[in-house]
This record gives sequence, C-alpha cells and structure tokens, in this order.
Amino acid sequence: MTETEWQQQVVDLAHLLGWQHLHVRRSIGKGKQWTTATNRVGWCDLFLWHPKHGFVALELKVGRNQPTPEQLEVLAELQAAGARTMVAWPDDLDAVIALLGGRLYEEAAA
Repeated sequence: MTETEWQQQVVDLAHLLGWQHLHVRRSIGKGKQWTTATNRVGWCDLFLWHPKHGFVALELKVGRNQPTPEQLEVLAELQAAGARTMVAWPDDLDAVIALLGGRLYEEAAA
C-alpha cells in the first residue's frame, strides 16, 4: 500500500464518521523540487475536526517509514493545544477506527 492509498482510506473512513479534513498537497516549487506549501516544516498529513469529537492530527506512514523529528514536534505541539494526535501505519487501522469513531473519548471520560 502506498501512503497516498493509506491516506485515502483514512479520509474515506473519516468522512463516513462525520469528520472534515485538511490535507496540504505537495506541489512543484522553485528548482522543480517537490515542496509542501505551509509555513511549518513537519506539518501533519491530515488535520481533522468533528463537532462532537474535536480535533485529530494524523501523521500517516507506510512500510518502515518513520516520522521526522519535525513531524513529532508538530504533533506534540498540537497535542499540547488539545488535539488528539497519532502516527499511524496501515496495521494501525483498528486504532484509527477507534480514534475517529469516538470510542477512545468515551473510554477516557469513564
């Protein structure tokens, strides 16, 4: 599975569960290099929001890929600001379903 396929799977699931999302797309910049047009290096792959469940920031990975220090820093800052965060690989689908389905929030409140 590619990261693009994994991301689409998560986006489709999120939309089924009532979430909205922001994904900053990569584009060709100066010098014909791929770049992501944000002011923040390490911004997460998906930023999601839901009227009942708040905010979730997801960094999606496939294979043996690992998050960069900048990506971990962004996730830590978003978590400190109140967002739920997660680095997720395709094998983590059940945890993503639980996170977006709201079951984790209900367990935490109990």
